[in-house]
Amino acid sequence: MSKHKRHLLARLALIFGAIPFGLSAYEYGPPPGSTGAPFDTPTACVAAGCHVGTVNSGPGGVKILLPNLTTPTTYTPGQSMQLLVQISDATKKAYGFQMTARMGSGNLTQAGDFMPADNNTFVQCGDTTILQNPGYPGDEQGPGVGGACNSKISDNFEYIQHEFTGYTASINNSGSFTYTINWTPPASGTVTLFVAANCGIGNPPVVTPTNVYKSSLTLTPAAAPPPPTIGAGGVVPLYSAVNTIQPGSWVSIYGQNLASGMASWTGTYTTTLGGVGVTINNKPAWLSYVSPGQINVEAPNDTATGTVTVAVTNASGTGTSTVTLAPQAPSFLQLGDGKHALGLVYPSSGVPVLLGPAGNSGETPVQPGQTLVLYGVGFGPTNPPVTAGQPLSGTANLITAPQITIGGVPVQLSFDGVVGYPGLYQFNFVVPAGVGSGDQPLSAMVNGVTTPGNVFIPVQ
Repeated sequence: MSKHKRHLLARLALIFGAIPFGLSAYEYGPPPGSTGAPFDTPTACVAAGCHVGTVNSGPGGVKILLPNLTTPTTYTPGQSMQLLVQISDATKKAYGFQMTARMGSGNLTQAGDFMPADNNTFVQCGDTTILQNPGYPGDEQGPGVGGACNSKISDNFEYIQHEFTGYTASINNSGSFTYTINWTPPASGTVTLFVAANCGIGNPPVVTPTNVYKSSLTLTPAAAPPPPTIGAGGVVPLYSAVNTIQPGSWVSIYGQNLASGMASWTGTYTTTLGGVGVTINNKPAWLSYVSPGQINVEAPNDTATGTVTVAVTNASGTGTSTVTLAPQAPSFLQLGDGKHALGLVYPSSGVPVLLGPAGNSGETPVQPGQTLVLYGVGFGPTNPPVTAGQPLSGTANLITAPQITIGGVPVQLSFDGVVGYPGLYQFNFVVPAGVGSGDQPLSAMVNGVTTPGNVFIPVQ
């Protein structure tokens, strides 16, 4: 008998009060309506005939967990979230479940939409229409048709439940198993999640001895966070406080509520990160880091100059500010101490060491005569031109080389340009013999524009 017909017959048996002709354990998932929710069978899978016993009489239980929330009783309207169904019973070895989400008067209206997180679960309607089934065709169920149930009231609710692959994966001796699912909440309203779980002995699947459990969790919409706000003068080159940036170079944006949390790129250029997007002069920027107080982006290429609008958009809204676009806005990258330049020292061994003050583990001051490599942003156009948001194959030299000094002593550059990452400039040179010891001020000027002060090179 197909699972569609078996589920439908079990449903009809409940409606008409008939005793099922033959009892069958549902390793492929229980029939719709087995959660114990309003309109569903109140004793979950026991009444469905796939298991026997008294609900919640065993030594275990079932819980609904919200692992990624600090407040596990709220949801963000319309934002997909992860749910965990944790089933425990030390006397059993196999675990299955079914869940539904309800809202409205009497909890008789479907709330949101479920989506499997892996091949262990599938989604179906009360009429047995299968919506999402990532495990097909490796199971007895049919393929998912997508979309939603024809009606989200009465007996055609949406259910997510274990699949045969999930049942198989759950068989263990640890006394518990956890299913992972995804759920997109509705736009508003109080929601109750209803779940029922059945625990058996494993292979072969049996009607008894088993234990059946049910529970529920009520969620309310979380208060909407305030929209993002960019601080006054808060759009600057990396490691600079000047409210002027260069198109195609790396930029920091400072403010409040810029993102809901922290997220970093993996090296792949993206225009959205952690639910955040940024535009500069109505062109999308490339994000590498987001947090509530700071965002780092590569500005898009642009021929415009002068004042333009910067916009940060997240789920709470959009915040705007202005910045000046200019051909150059140079600054050097720095160590975490906010004082010393970020660089690599090449001693006689040829193995580079991170530039840093004496005594810092893994760092070393530079000595006159050693090769030093420094990094910066905003040093101007290159030949060939570099496209923002696309990894660079090869190198691109600056059209106008900067004049760099250490402790007031000019250096002779052997390379100045972009290598690998667009917008990130590299400078190679040998530290001149006339440079003194200790922290020496670092400065660069290109086309009359000077890097910010109070950046130092530790010299030994």
